[in-house]
Amino acid sequence: MAANWRRWITYAKAKVDHTLRQGDAELDRREARLEAEAAGKPWLSSSGPAPTFDEAKARIEHEARQAEARGAGPAPAPAGPAPGPGAPAAPAAAPAPAGDLAAFDMAAHQKAADERLAAIRDELGLGGDDADPGPPPA
Repeated sequence: MAANWRRWITYAKAKVDHTLRQGDAELDRREARLEAEAAGKPWLSSSGPAPTFDEAKARIEHEARQAEARGAGPAPAPAGPAPGPGAPAAPAAAPAPAGDLAAFDMAAHQKAADERLAAIRDELGLGGDDADPGPPPA
């Protein structure tokens, strides 16, 4: 009876050792793949809470090179900060070509947002602290 227990214990130990060796080998393969990916990408190895200027610049340049290699052309420059609720609406953009889902009319979106905000304020009874007072009295 004792021989059977020893045999099962030996089997279980061999099974655990085999599983650990497989896990270590898989971990080594994954670490090697990550190191190969990070070879030319310093921003991937950053340990700080925020990227440095050089890391951000390197990442932007790398993504621009990839976009050009894919044939997408150079990446467009950012449009700047979005206007706040009191800012004037941007001029209407040119109509988007058919099928272009990324293009939209900023003025139309701003007008719709202003209308939703006005409806919410009316519903809550907040009224017109900064609402348009209309034309001045004559």
